[in-house]
Amino acid sequence: MAKKTEKQARAEGRRQRRTERHRQQIVQAAAQVFAEKGYAIATTKEIAEAADMGESTLYNYFDSKRDILLAVAAESEAWAKIVLLGAKELESREAISQIFLNAFSAIEERLPFVRTLFTEALLDDDIFQEFVVGQLGGIHQQLAAYMARRVAAGAFRPMDTALCAQMIMGVLASLILPALRGITPMPSPEERRRLASAMVDMLLDGIGVRTA
Repeated sequence: MAKKTEKQARAEGRRQRRTERHRQQIVQAAAQVFAEKGYAIATTKEIAEAADMGESTLYNYFDSKRDILLAVAAESEAWAKIVLLGAKELESREAISQIFLNAFSAIEERLPFVRTLFTEALLDDDIFQEFVVGQLGGIHQQLAAYMARRVAAGAFRPMDTALCAQMIMGVLASLILPALRGITPMPSPEERRRLASAMVDMLLDGIGVRTA
């Protein structure tokens, strides 16, 4: 097989970059359409219009509407990584608070993607297992590991750390769910800091009356 010339390699690189740009353009448009209308009602024609291209062009990059949905779900994976960013050790109040702040910011930045992911995960077992369980599992594992370390160090009382981590994630989800549903806006930066501080206080200090 003849070796590619430098000119051919550059041309192939340009084609690949152009293809990726068009794919991203479609995925971004689909996330907006799915978030606004729902996957079942949305049409590929609407996605194409939002992406500013012909409907037939979509099929140069995706085989079906479901393939586009899977691409949207895969694109949303970045939010889970952002949530854990900057809170690797979770050994201080500030680090724990930061993981909650990261969650608010990551979801706001990718709201159409996350809204689509969690809405469709309620209806599609494959999406739920492949994308939601995997993403939330990493966050849950890190929270549970932190608590286990603190229990071993004598800082926390013995507990079911996996259950406690699950409860914390449930509280966070309850704060974000209205925004995911489009019922309320995301909390402001000031509200996020207040909520994060309150959640950390309840996690570390409990809800009992403090004694001097």
